[in-house]
Amino acid sequence: MFFRLGVRLRMERLNTKPIDHENVFQGIPVEFVPSCHAPAVNGVLHPHISLPDGIESLLSERELDAVLIHELTHARRRDNLMRLIYEVSLCILWFHPLVWLTGSRLALYRELSCDESVIRNAQGGDLVSALAKLTNPKEAFLMQATVSSFLQHRIPLLADAQPQRKSRTLSMLLVAIFTVVLIACIFATVSHTACCFFARK
Repeated sequence: MFFRLGVRLRMERLNTKPIDHENVFQGIPVEFVPSCHAPAVNGVLHPHISLPDGIESLLSERELDAVLIHELTHARRRDNLMRLIYEVSLCILWFHPLVWLTGSRLALYRELSCDESVIRNAQGGDLVSALAKLTNPKEAFLMQATVSSFLQHRIPLLADAQPQRKSRTLSMLLVAIFTVVLIACIFATVSHTACCFFARK
C-alpha cells in the first residue's frame, strides 16, 4: 500500500505542469488541462484548480462559477493534505475496518461541506445543472466514479432552496465524539493485538 501510494504521488508530480498564475480565482491558480476529465484540485502544499479544457463552452457562467466555488473550498481547506494524512494512516492501520469506513465517510463529508459554500452563495441549482452536464456520458467530460457515487447525497441538499443548517457547535461536537471513539477503537485493537503477539512469545 505504501508502494501504491508512492506511485500515485509520483505520477501526479510528473503530470503536474507549471501553473499559469494569470488565471486566478479568489487567490487560487486555475489551469485548463486537455487530459483532465473533471474539475479537481491538484497539489498538496500549493493547491490549484484544474478544469477540463473546453468546460467554459459546456457550462454557463453561473454554472462554472458554482463549480469554481466548490473547488475553491477544497483548495483553501487543504483537503488534499488531509487525504494524504489519511492514506498514510491507512497504510499503517490497513487491518482495521473503522479506518476504511472513515475514509469513505471523510470523502462524502468533504463534498457535502464544499457544497455548503455553494449553497451559501445561492448557487446550489447552478451546481446541480453543472453536475448533470458533467456526468452526461454523451458529453466529453465525465466525473470520476468516486465523486459521482455521492450524487444521491449531494443533489437533495443542493436542490433544497432553504437547507436546514445544523449548529456549528453541534457539528464540531459530533466530529469530536466520532474522532475520540475512532481513536479509542483503533488503540484498543492495536493494544489487544500486541498483547496477543507477546503472549504467544
